[in-house]
Amino acid sequence: MSDQQPETDSLDVFDRIMDAIVTQRLEPGQKVSENILTRMFGISRTVARNAMEQMTAQQFMVSNSPRITRIAPLTLRDVKENFTIRKMMEPSILSMISPQIEEAEFKRRNDAIFHEGPIETDEDALRILKANRNFNLYIAQQTQFQLLISWVRQLEETTMRIYWIYIKLTKSMPYPWEQHKSLLELVKNNQTDEIRRHTLMMISSCEDRVLHAIFTHGKLNAHSLSL
Repeated sequence: MSDQQPETDSLDVFDRIMDAIVTQRLEPGQKVSENILTRMFGISRTVARNAMEQMTAQQFMVSNSPRITRIAPLTLRDVKENFTIRKMMEPSILSMISPQIEEAEFKRRNDAIFHEGPIETDEDALRILKANRNFNLYIAQQTQFQLLISWVRQLEETTMRIYWIYIKLTKSMPYPWEQHKSLLELVKNNQTDEIRRHTLMMISSCEDRVLHAIFTHGKLNAHSLSL
């Protein structure tokens, strides 16, 4: 494929490659290159190169040498670090911006996460994970702090990788949708302390469920949490 083709929107390309990493179509530890991404996603070598550089900087890919880049593994340490950082950040962010959240938009984004019954298909799993990511990104975006938004997006992409494994093992998300719904009432009434408490409880409960699923299922590769 020629580098002369029209360039594709970089965020769209990043999202498409990230979807493949989340769903393990690009498996942890798998070797990737400009040529491989060009063939898989119908993009130019320039776009592929830029995506690889961005994903390496954000640690979704790792360079073992100037010629070898692989999909980063997802380890138990990554899972624990992700939850630890989210427990520090998310309660504070949500309680800080609660007065400026639009109730209708909050509800619309929360409703998009809802799924009745077991999550049976990869398409439904990815749709729900992206809705959950977008919900948390929307909250971060209300701060208008661009660096914070970038950090939250990176955390949420890793969260998608973690929750994907949980869905494949249990056919459900690691928290009841009603817990998100309960946040709406707290946000509407600007109950700052309760927002912090409820958000921390949600994340801690998710962590417990995810770790329990990892430790009690024999399907996982212990070193890279690959299915």
